[in-house]
Formats: sequence, structure tokens, C-alpha cells
Amino acid sequence: MIEGLLVALRWLSALGFCHLIGYALLRLLCPRPGHYAGTEILALSFGVGSLAVTWWMLALSAWGIPFRLEAVHLPLAGLAAALLLATRVRGHPFLGTRITHAFSPPWTPVEKLCLAGLLLVLLFAFLRAVLFPMWAWDSIATWGFKAKIFYLRQSMDLQGLTAHPYYPNHVPLLLTFFYLTLGGVQDHLAQGLFPWWGALTLGWLYALLRRRGLTRGQALGVTLFFATSGVTFLTHLYIAYADLPLTFYAVGAAGLLYLTLQDAAPPGSLPLIALMCAGLAWTKFEGAPLAATFILAAALTLLWLRPPTLGPRLVALAWPVGGILLGTLPWRWFMAQQHIEVGADHILSFFPHQFFQAIPSLLKILALPFAFGVLWWATLAAALLLGRRLWRSPLLFPALTLAGNLLAILLGYALAPTSAEEFPLYVRATLDRLLLHIAPLAALLVGEGVKEMGERPGT
Repeated sequence: MIEGLLVALRWLSALGFCHLIGYALLRLLCPRPGHYAGTEILALSFGVGSLAVTWWMLALSAWGIPFRLEAVHLPLAGLAAALLLATRVRGHPFLGTRITHAFSPPWTPVEKLCLAGLLLVLLFAFLRAVLFPMWAWDSIATWGFKAKIFYLRQSMDLQGLTAHPYYPNHVPLLLTFFYLTLGGVQDHLAQGLFPWWGALTLGWLYALLRRRGLTRGQALGVTLFFATSGVTFLTHLYIAYADLPLTFYAVGAAGLLYLTLQDAAPPGSLPLIALMCAGLAWTKFEGAPLAATFILAAALTLLWLRPPTLGPRLVALAWPVGGILLGTLPWRWFMAQQHIEVGADHILSFFPHQFFQAIPSLLKILALPFAFGVLWWATLAAALLLGRRLWRSPLLFPALTLAGNLLAILLGYALAPTSAEEFPLYVRATLDRLLLHIAPLAALLVGEGVKEMGERPGT
């Protein structure tokens, strides 16, 4: 009983440590964090904090310092304390002054039902994660396996690892950090990290919908609709895959970019967009191209709409470009130092017939309800409802992002060096995960459609 309680406290301390480091950095980056809602600060602090922790562990490995509790925790804790003290001395309160509405209406039964539904989903996912050992293939063979190697060897020692040693290591290093804090390899407890990633992703989506003018009930309803649409998101809540963290950073990067285009982003958003793009590049091999599609869609949106401040807005896109470099270059430098070869399996080949072979599978998963429910049908309905507004406003950005990524998925399959027999299995094993990365943006477009319906007279 006491031992179990101590383990739970260690798990919570690891989670809280990431939030503390991230919040201290937010105080440095954002002079007015009070302009961010509580759900946004929770998401940002963990997203930024986990990056800081894993980059510090990467630096320790580069310097030859073993992964020990004091080597990982103490310098970061000292940095957080110094930053929080400096911002306090500078006159900024720790939590800032929240922007609150003059009148907050009481919760309706429907809103309470939606919130209860979200909490039940997350409770199920957490219990499913912590009561079972790692079981999914990539959890065991890739991310979890590397985390165990890092923990046991006390460094990012990739010697003898032949399964994609060049993959980014945000998730394995974060799992290693949890192992260090827990005092051993406890997979079932470390898996509890992923329902939290999912909760923060849903919090991101809800906050974006609220900033776009949806009522509390509408935003909760759309968020619950996304969370329960099909099995893909639900499954990734309790398996140790890197795709859910990648989805989290995708929501942060694309969502803040969208708010920037709408002139609705909170102050200090550009550095945070850069960090979200860095998180994409540091989390998975597909992250940097995904961030590049966001930047391209934003640039095309600006060029199409031609706002009065077109030049400065285009120049501001250097922030997310810099974020991609920030998430990529330290790892590439470490690989060069360790003589790790960069994989070229998706670069030096092109098979046009695979592009066309993947189209039926893509259309099938979009149309059938198993993987994503009716999310994509609802997105299409929202796009039709919005009509000309898609082409005459920054709504063009999420539309271009979704369409561009669907095309990028097909092009990615055309680059995959698989045999004719293996290709259908490869598509089946990866397509739902690739769509998961952009699925919250589809839900955001659905939210815009819900808002449009609510604003129409008589609706």
C-alpha cells in the first residue's frame, strides 16, 4: 500500500517536473502568460517542458555524463527556480492576470454530459494504460526498446541498434526520464504518460474552438465528437506510440498559426509556434515535413488573401522554419558525432504506381466509420456549409493543410521502398496513424461549421 503510494507520487512528480520546467520557460518567452487560458498553459507547459528535459538529456549524452537522477533533475530545477524568481522580481506574478469574462453562465446539463463523457474516455484510457504492460509493436520494438537501452546504459547509446537508429528520440528519452524518476523500468506506469498527452491534445482543441468564438457547449460537444470518433484516437491513448505526441504538437503549431492568421493569437505566440514545430521535428521522422506543410499552407493563404501587412506576415513565418531547425539540428549533430548514418529509405526512391495503389485505401479509411467515425464526412459537410468563406478568409489555412497533407500521404507511399506483396500491409499499418496527425484540424474545421450554423438566423 505505502509502496504503491510512493510510486504514484514519483509518477506525479515526473509529470509535474515537466510542467514546472515548461512553465518557467513560458514565463521567459511570454511576457504576458495571463492572456492564455488554463488549458492552454497546461498544454504549453508540458509540451515545452518535455522538450527541455529531453534536450538536456541529449546534451548529457553528448558530454558523456551518465543519466542519473541528480544530473537530470538538479540543473533543470535550478534553472526553473532562477527563471521563476527572475520573473517574480521583474514584477510579473507567477500565473499572470487571467482575462475573465464578466459573466460566466452556469453549466447546462448538456455541457455537464459532454464533460463527463470526456472524463470517462480519459479515465478508461488511463486505467487501460497503467494496468497492462506494453503490447503494441512499435511500443515494444522501437520507442520502448530504445528507452530501456537508454535507461540501462545511462546514455543515448545506440551501438548495436539496427532498427531505425536515426529516428528522433523525444519519446524514448521522456520514457527514460520517467524510468529514472520511478526508480526502474515500469512500463505500465510510464504508459500512463500517453493518456495525459491525449488529455492535453483535447484541451488544445477545446481552447482553439473557444478562441474561434464557439460557446462552451459547442466547444465541448465538438471535442467529445472528436475524442469518440472511431478507434484510432482512443487506441493511441493507451499505447506508447510517438504518433499521439506528434498530434499534440501538430495541434499546437497549426492552431497557433491559424489564430495568427485570424489576428486572434495571444501575445508572444510566434516563439511558441517555433517550439511546437521543434517538437514535431524532435518527436518523429514525419514531424519536420508535417511542420513544413503548415508553413506552406500559411504562406499560400497569405499570398491568396494579400492582407495589408503581407510582407511582415511572410517574414514572421521564419519563426516556425527556425523551430524545425531547432528540432532537427541538435539531433543531426549528435548523430554526426556518434557516426550514426541517416536513413534514406524515403528519399532515394519513387514508385509512381504505389501513389495510385494507395488512393483506394485512403478513400476507404476516410469514408468508413471504423477508424475515425464520421469525422471526415462532418469535415466535408462543414467545408460545404462554409462555402465561399473558405476562399475569402483565413479558413483557407486549415482547408489547405488538410488537402495538402492528404496529398503528402499519397506521395509518401510513392516513396516507400516496399515489395508488391508488402505494400498493402504497409499502408494498412500506417495510414490511420498518418491521418491521426491532422485529425484535430479536421475537428477544428467542423467547429467552424458549427459556429457558422449557430450564427445563421433561425438555426
